[in-house]
This record gives sequence, C-alpha cells and structure tokens, in this order.
Amino acid sequence: MAAADSSGGDKYRSHLAGDGEKNTVWRHGAPPTFDTVNSLFESERTQEWPAGSLEETVQNAIKTWEMELSHKARLQDFKSVSPGLFRLSVNGGRPLTGEETLAVGSYNALLASPILPGAGAYDAAAETFESSHDLFRAAFPRGFAWEVIRVYSGPPVITFKFRHWGHMDGPYKGHAPTGDKVEFYGVAVLKVDEQLRAEDVEVYYDPGELLGDLLKGPLLVPSVEKDAARQLGERLGEVATLSASGADSQAQSCPFLASGKREV
Repeated sequence: MAAADSSGGDKYRSHLAGDGEKNTVWRHGAPPTFDTVNSLFESERTQEWPAGSLEETVQNAIKTWEMELSHKARLQDFKSVSPGLFRLSVNGGRPLTGEETLAVGSYNALLASPILPGAGAYDAAAETFESSHDLFRAAFPRGFAWEVIRVYSGPPVITFKFRHWGHMDGPYKGHAPTGDKVEFYGVAVLKVDEQLRAEDVEVYYDPGELLGDLLKGPLLVPSVEKDAARQLGERLGEVATLSASGADSQAQSCPFLASGKREV
C-alpha cells in the first residue's frame, strides 16, 4: 500500500512522480515538495517503524492520501482511493464522498463541528479549501507532521492510532504565535479494497486538543484597537487645544465674548 515512489518522488508518499502522473492536474501547477515537514517528522517522531512493516505501510498510505487530497485537483488522478466508493466521516458525522472531500479540503472536513464556530475556534462553513490551508500553513510554518502510533488490525479493515503535531510559530485567527508544540491524538478505521485503496475512512479525535492550543496566544487585534484609540485620543486632544486657543483669541478681540455677555 502506497510504497515509496521509485521514480524520484517523496520517500514517504507515492504517486508524486513518474509515468503514472504525467497527466495529473496539480492544484498549484506542479507536484509539491515535503522537505520541511519531513524534517520535522524525522526529528520529532516517537516511532520509527521497520521498513516494510504494517505500521510503515499504513503511515505512508495516509501520507499519500493526504498529499493527493491537498495537491491533486481531480479525483480521477487519485491512486490511493477506490473510485466511486470512497467516504470520509469524522467523529460519527455524515460521511463525505470523495468529490465532497476534495471540494472542501481536509481541514474543513476534519473541523466541521457545530460547536467550533461559536467558540471562535474555527468555522468550516466560512472557510474555503484555499483559506483553510493558508490558515494552518501560517500557524505551522515548519509543517504539520503526522505519524502512526500503533496499528491494531490489518487489511481489509485497518484500525490505528495516530499523532498530529506542529509548532505554533505563526499566528492563528488573530492570536499571536506561542512557539509551543501543538499536538493531538486520534484513532481511525480504514477499510480498503483488494488493491489496498481506501474505500471508507472513519476518524475520531478531539478538535479541542488542537484548537485550544492555537487560541492560547494573546489576541493581536485588541492591541491594534488600543493603539488606534490612543491615536484618536491624541488627535481629539490636539483639536481641543486648537479650539481652546481659538476661543481665547476671539475673546481678546471681542469684549462681549470675554465678559460672557451677548449682544441683543
């Protein structure tokens, strides 16, 4: 399943290069590179699975699927899923078809929770495929790494535990970077066909583990508003000073104004 690409692609992701991809339509015009996130993965992973093991096979399969979902513009170019059968559900929610998942993107699919918008954490309905990726790319400039922690069962129904992590070196929704490691754990059930292509994926995790850490940084917007208010106060003070000096000048030139009397 999703073995290493022998035609010059990424060592953890298949179907990036070679004759099989000569007609692939890439979302950004060319195949992506993963050097930055691979470096994070290799330096901070908790498990290093033996080559050819079930754990490594599952790990590379999911990395390949995520790559295709994020970077291939057409479902027909996907090699990691079973055409017409693929479904993705998160925390028991409504399963999305392959077309629906491709349209909204992985972040919107994984964060489509009704309670998150009210908390100001994330609103999948307000984010596009592009904006959602930009949001997390900005928060995690060193990448958002992923690893398999444990595999509980093999094909055709693969059940496994995973870890997802990154370093918040950038802002998130107006919150300042903390520089902290942000991570969460989850489990997934992956049903595959005889060619080991994904037919059905169920993911279970607590989005609060991810978003709670991203919201820890102080808000940047209030400081901007405070500065704007300060500048407005200074300008109003200048206006008041000018008005007062103007009134004094008028009073000196007009005795009625100086004495407080009105001419009738």
